[in-house]
Amino acid sequence: MTTDSGGTAGSEGATADLLRALTDDLTTLVRQEVARTRDELTGKARQAGRGGAMLAGAGLLGMLATGTSVVLVVRLLDRFLPPRTSAFVATLLYGGGAAALGMAGWNEVRRSLPSASDDVVAGVRQDVQAVRDGASDGASGEPPQA
Repeated sequence: MTTDSGGTAGSEGATADLLRALTDDLTTLVRQEVARTRDELTGKARQAGRGGAMLAGAGLLGMLATGTSVVLVVRLLDRFLPPRTSAFVATLLYGGGAAALGMAGWNEVRRSLPSASDDVVAGVRQDVQAVRDGASDGASGEPPQA
C-alpha cells in the first residue's frame, strides 16, 4: 500500500464511501418499495372486504327471497290441499329438487376426476411387486436378477 499523492489508500477510501452510499441508497429504495406495496395491498384488502360484505348481504337477501318463495308455494297449494298436506308437498318438491341437483352435481364431479384405467392399475401393481421382489432379493444377499 503506497501513500504518495493519489495513492491506493485514498482510492480505497473513496471506493468504500461509494459502496456505502450505494448500499444506503439501495436500502432506502427497497424500504420505499416495500412500504408502497404494503399500502397498495392494504387498500386492495379494504376494497375486497367491502366487496365481501356486499356479497354476504346479497346472500342474506337471497336466502330471504327463498324463504318467501317457500311461503308462496305453500299458500298456493293451500288453495287445493289442507295446510299440513300443502306444507308436506312443498317440502317434497324442494327436497326432490335438491336431491336431483345434488346427484347431478355429484355425477359431474365424478366424471371430472381422473380415473385410472385398468392398464395403469396393472402397471402400478407390477411396479410395486418388482420393488418388493428387489427388496427381498437385496435382503437375502443375492444379487438382483435382470
